[in-house]
Amino acid sequence: MIGADIVDIRRIAEAIKSERFAHRVFTQNEISYAQKKHNSIETFAGMFAAKEAVSKLSGKGLRGFNLTDIEIAHTDLGAPTVVLHGKAKELFPKDVHISISHEKDYAFAVASLEPSSFTPVMPGKEITDGDLTLLPRERFTHKGDYGRVYVIGGSSLMVGAPFICAEAAVRSGAGLTTLCVPTSLLDAYRQRVKEVMLKGIMDNAGEMTFDKGALSDIIAKADTVVIGMGVGNYSSLSQILEFLFTDFGGTLVCDADAINALSADPKLLEIKRKCSLILTPHIGEFNRLSKALGIENVADCALKIDAVIACKSAYTVVTDGVTTYNVTSGCAAMAKGGSGDTLAGIIAAYSCRTTPLEATALACHYFGRCGEKAAKLKGENAVTATDIINCL
Repeated sequence: MIGADIVDIRRIAEAIKSERFAHRVFTQNEISYAQKKHNSIETFAGMFAAKEAVSKLSGKGLRGFNLTDIEIAHTDLGAPTVVLHGKAKELFPKDVHISISHEKDYAFAVASLEPSSFTPVMPGKEITDGDLTLLPRERFTHKGDYGRVYVIGGSSLMVGAPFICAEAAVRSGAGLTTLCVPTSLLDAYRQRVKEVMLKGIMDNAGEMTFDKGALSDIIAKADTVVIGMGVGNYSSLSQILEFLFTDFGGTLVCDADAINALSADPKLLEIKRKCSLILTPHIGEFNRLSKALGIENVADCALKIDAVIACKSAYTVVTDGVTTYNVTSGCAAMAKGGSGDTLAGIIAAYSCRTTPLEATALACHYFGRCGEKAAKLKGENAVTATDIINCL
């Protein structure tokens, strides 16, 4: 049994400029070791490839643990060794062997394990041939163990979008989901919600205003905040995003109008963020964002702004600028209003239980499979976002 990975050293050179990236991927021991090397960037790239190779030994990728749980140490002679921490220890009952090589612009690593000693134990989500299954929830747990999702959206002319997102989050396993809408519109939702809680945000004629009190309450409780569905284009949105960037310590999913606000004011993305950021643009929204940033490639864009991007089209590209997934599930039935809101809700729920990149990739894949199932049940012309949610 082997796992292998190749990484572009130039991408790591850009990524390592971010302190958040360095501490999310590497342990302090690894950082100290690389910084002492003359070719530190190559060393970082080699260790990154090694971590990815080890994670692939299970056949499932990185789920249920962090890259820092796989530590690449070195002998006195400089030979790389693998030290496992936390839940990564559960993957392999015996030693993992690693080999790292460099060739001009690339670092390559191979991890190996004796087949007889390999017993994968993968908590969380599992992808099989063309289908994804959530592993059973633990018996002795409670709703707080599966995350608190807050959906911020809606306006007087678009009340349905955030509701769809919240319903998708509930169906995707979020422990607690709260729908945050303009206070003047609360009556429009009270008769529709069941499992979802409601919270009002001050507004002006159905358009949200900057409500620091309500936002402070949200970030004090939320694991994931998803924002942008049906919000519309107004100046307060940029102020809300700036507050979330600097004060929220969880995962922030920006969809629809939130992405448009970032495209209109790209300097917001230069703010030092406390939160992890996921952007979910369709191809038109990404084109506006990339034009504003002066970067055409999705991976380069993600690396530049230190975010996970899911660029949605017939095929979806999910990337953090270093690791990229190509999601090919889905069908033409999903080309309909409400689909993006559904996906944002799934991503929000999943991001409470795994890393932003893995949550986004899994959500996009599963969303596509549910769209395919809905099309078989209803026919491609008749599928609605609610039909896809019912297949979750």
